[in-house]
Amino acid sequence: MENEGKRYLFVQKSSGLNKSDFAASLGLSKAYGYQIATGRAKAPRQTLQRLALEYRINLNWYLYGQGEPAASDEAAIELLEHEAAAGHGREVEEYVNKRTLRLPMSLIAPYKPEKLQAVYVSGDSMTGVNINDGDVVVFYPGLIQGNGVYVVSVENALFVKQVEFDGPGQTILLISANPAYEPRRYSGYELESIRVTGKVVACWHRV
Repeated sequence: MENEGKRYLFVQKSSGLNKSDFAASLGLSKAYGYQIATGRAKAPRQTLQRLALEYRINLNWYLYGQGEPAASDEAAIELLEHEAAAGHGREVEEYVNKRTLRLPMSLIAPYKPEKLQAVYVSGDSMTGVNINDGDVVVFYPGLIQGNGVYVVSVENALFVKQVEFDGPGQTILLISANPAYEPRRYSGYELESIRVTGKVVACWHRV
């Protein structure tokens, strides 16, 4: 399909609608739809928006022939090439390699993917909340919003733990969702060694 007109016809046939009804679904007259299909006219912006929203069409494919016809329902998340311990701490390297992890948008909704990061999980201390060894947790850096599951840095170690806050700046309790691991309480000067990095908003189970 080397031109926009043929790609337009491809979408129309794939929709199961006749040419007139397909044009109408895009806010076009049958005559204008015919002009687009024959290369005599270009689809206006409003039509492109409807192709993307109603028919899930990849506009790079429609306009330039690049990629696949169907729009991707994936989110690109920055994945830190490092493991966060669900168990005993893992040292945090000063410079962490990063790559892109693609996950379903439905997994992270309503958060914007560009606001999130992800990290591998190592260990079994969070199995009680269905976070297992080898999973990937997605977290929102800087989001500190009440008790919950967070990615936490303690000195040179990185953890995924349940966090409970006892008063602002007074006590932080790190709790494992596995009774084999004792809770860890930090208060006073010990708080200088701990940094709650961000709240976990999703977990991707690797198979």
